[in-house]
Amino acid sequence: MILADALAGLGAYVNDPAVLAALLVAVPLGVLAGVIPGLGGKLSIVMAIPFLVGADPTVGAVFLLAMHSVIHTGGPIPSILLGVPGSGPDAATVVDGHPMARNGQAGRALGAALASSCVGGIFGALVLALALPLVKPVLLSFGPPEVFMLAVLGITFIAAVSGARLARGLMVGCIGLLVSFVGMDPIGGVARYTAGQLFLMDGVDLITAVVGLFAIPEMLALMRQQAHHGALPRGGFEERGILDGMLDVWRHRYLTLRASLIGTVIGIIPGLGGDVASWVSYGHAVQSSPRPGEFGKGRVEGVIAPEAANNSKEGGSLLPTLFFGIPGSSGMAVLLGAFVTLGITPGPSMAGQGLTLVWTLIWALVLANVLAVAVFLPSAGLLARVAGVSGAAMFPFVLCFALIGTYLSALHWQTFIVLSGFGLLGVALKHHEWPRGPFAIGLVLGTPAEIALHQSLAIWGASFLLRPLTLVLIALVLASLWQSLRRYRRSGEEHAPDRGLLAVFAAVFGLALVMALRYPAPSSVLPALIAGLGALLALACGVAMLRNRPLPLAPDNAVGWRSHLPALAWLALFVVAVLALGLSPGLPLALLAFHLVARRSGLLRALLAGATMLVIVEGVFAGILGVSIYRGLIGG
Repeated sequence: MILADALAGLGAYVNDPAVLAALLVAVPLGVLAGVIPGLGGKLSIVMAIPFLVGADPTVGAVFLLAMHSVIHTGGPIPSILLGVPGSGPDAATVVDGHPMARNGQAGRALGAALASSCVGGIFGALVLALALPLVKPVLLSFGPPEVFMLAVLGITFIAAVSGARLARGLMVGCIGLLVSFVGMDPIGGVARYTAGQLFLMDGVDLITAVVGLFAIPEMLALMRQQAHHGALPRGGFEERGILDGMLDVWRHRYLTLRASLIGTVIGIIPGLGGDVASWVSYGHAVQSSPRPGEFGKGRVEGVIAPEAANNSKEGGSLLPTLFFGIPGSSGMAVLLGAFVTLGITPGPSMAGQGLTLVWTLIWALVLANVLAVAVFLPSAGLLARVAGVSGAAMFPFVLCFALIGTYLSALHWQTFIVLSGFGLLGVALKHHEWPRGPFAIGLVLGTPAEIALHQSLAIWGASFLLRPLTLVLIALVLASLWQSLRRYRRSGEEHAPDRGLLAVFAAVFGLALVMALRYPAPSSVLPALIAGLGALLALACGVAMLRNRPLPLAPDNAVGWRSHLPALAWLALFVVAVLALGLSPGLPLALLAFHLVARRSGLLRALLAGATMLVIVEGVFAGILGVSIYRGLIGG
């Protein structure tokens, strides 16, 4: 049976040319996205979403996963050559990779990074494949009680890995759940939290919320990023040097496998992400080396371990993402939102009817990592020059695709306002170091959890809490909370939580509770419960702040929002231009203004940028793809 499912998944690439084409196009784009510092997986997915609206779910899922899985294959290029990590998880590669480049061993470092990334990616896919026979019977036994407790587990577990910020994580999770309740109640048919707005009757668009919360803050960071200029290695990239680096992975094969295992296990645990995987594996490489004192000066093991873990974690993080609807990282949260937009519903059902798709995605991981080697080897020199592109130059284009994608996902102009609101929330949470992962969990699992809760109460009553699997999930919830409380008592809060943000959350919970109590039962039960819990958490945090002596603000918080103002101003300009004039000519004109004012480009270059966006909107989306383009409040 397993072999038949595996062959059926592989058959998608043989029987459907579109699936194979999606893989072949996605891999070079993913490698390229990894090369550009600051772009990374989240923003790459955001840029791809507009092109996948209406696509076949399998084709779209293969494209997104293949692109996302090889992002870190391109990441070592700026890390090694320029000392600038392509994304957070690539930072560990800089420690030894950049000294190797300065010592004339750039080719060897790149070869080691390439081979270890390939091995790690395949290792993670194999672990996911081997886990299927173990996970499948458990998932197929899930009923409504287990689905409800799974939502609770997801929020508490990701909040728990936030350490001393447990209360903040739980409050963010409650906000996500409340947002999931917006729209028509699936049980009683009551309109909740819509403020009389018709566009909210169908709920908040998942892509809009996820892009605003996770991608907009990264775009603002891009805006502050300048070009990275670094010397390319002496003599360019010698094939012999790259080959030597690839052979180093064989010489250190046991380290490669151990680092891959570390990355896969960390990927399975929701909320830890790539940063933890790369640094833990790097630390393991140092501890297991007979010459630990040489690390930081150009040891090839310091490149192999983090790169193997970076790619292997993707296979691990797919396990909770696909089967439980719990994204293993912020990148997986955006990917999860894209999957839902494509019509793929992650959850226990993936172990049944969706198993062929799961195997297709497993093969996507394997094939993408192999193809990435073929893309990387002949183009390393060219990719090295692309690594010098500044984030500020990428900012307007990424923002344009985000605005196009969110509109095509929701198909109403109000989505731009909703996107801006979630963007500000995401910036505030990131700025004040509040975890954002629990929000995605609450938003994705809120509606299924509510339906499952009412079904459980209707069938079993309160005794549904005594089912064996439900008891296991309850034990996991309590264990995660207990572990987090232990960590809190041991370390305490390092910095004071932001009072303004806490006050806003308290007001939101209070208002949501008052509104929920006005709804008839059963529509009011879960919203009132979640709003009340959030209000109690906010109150407890406020009382604790008043009782304890004032703690210093975090260094970043003390600076204030001034560093974000230029990027926020441009974000507002783009949104206003689109609202007034539409995606065309709003985006081309905003892009023209950005290049003239912010980038101080010449008129010809600015006109070229605006014309390019005009061709993309009118020629590609409206013309070739035939999608409906928003024409603005002025243009009608």
